[in-house]
Amino acid sequence: MKPTALRLLIVLTGVILLMAPNAYCTSSTPNHSDEPVGPVNPRPGISLHDLSAQSNLGLAFALSDDERLYAQNDDAMTTDYSGNVYGYKPKSSRRAFLQSFVIPGWGQWYNGSRIKPFLFLGLEAAGWYGWSHFRSNGKDLRTKYEAFADDPATGWDFDKYTNGLTVVYDIVADTIPYNNPAYDPINNPDEPEFLVFSHHILPSDLNNKNETYYENLGKYDQFVFGWSDYPEMQEVSDTTGINRLTPNRANYLGQRDDSNREYNKASTVLILTIGNHLLSAFEAAIGAKRYNRAMDQFGSIDTDLRLTQSATSTELAPRFTIRYHF
Repeated sequence: MKPTALRLLIVLTGVILLMAPNAYCTSSTPNHSDEPVGPVNPRPGISLHDLSAQSNLGLAFALSDDERLYAQNDDAMTTDYSGNVYGYKPKSSRRAFLQSFVIPGWGQWYNGSRIKPFLFLGLEAAGWYGWSHFRSNGKDLRTKYEAFADDPATGWDFDKYTNGLTVVYDIVADTIPYNNPAYDPINNPDEPEFLVFSHHILPSDLNNKNETYYENLGKYDQFVFGWSDYPEMQEVSDTTGINRLTPNRANYLGQRDDSNREYNKASTVLILTIGNHLLSAFEAAIGAKRYNRAMDQFGSIDTDLRLTQSATSTELAPRFTIRYHF
């Protein structure tokens, strides 16, 4: 063969070899026409589908026995494998909220906590006990001060009260206007000529002694005439120098304060108990979301740079991906 022809043959052979697509990546196993063309499986006996089902990493690549990175085809890369590949069940924040709204701590138990449920439930139980305790004390003290006011020896008398109104104001009932002592048509004409008491106790109230009745007895000075230790009056001068806060009235007001203080404690504890109830519900909902964020491996942005192999050929090519999972 002539040297020129030999050189031409060598050049053509080199061109053919250069155009061959990555012959170094092909399988040593003959490719029969009836076998699918695809990536070489470096681990005999384990399919690529099994690898992807076993681990989320199988979606991206598997380390082969040789030193190359092995990846799934494009169809497998787009498959949604977010269905609990780590074997945990997400928590429902709505369910956690409703459970703790019904029974404080129940939602925390659902979230997996074993301390918070007893804490919230214990506070709830203590709250209702405290509310019942203070309310019962207030009721007992109320019964005592009402009995004190109804006792003729220490309490308040309606007839004695109306007698005081007659002597001092020249009226027989506190619903009747009385002369205003500050009124003077010449020197002080702007003052009203008559005044009317803002609070009243009528004979009909004696048959229905409610909270307002017992409040009026001690709270307002106009009713001081009815207390048993207020002096009997025949004329206005009999009130001169008399302290309107008589010992019996002062004792009565102290008993009422004690009772109201217990009722106020009960109200405060009730508010705190309701607050604990709501706090437990909201904390359970937030805890469920926090649990899901901690366990969810898909709620992130990740990047990958790797060699991937096409599903239809043995060619390796670099691929850079950015994924956001939610």
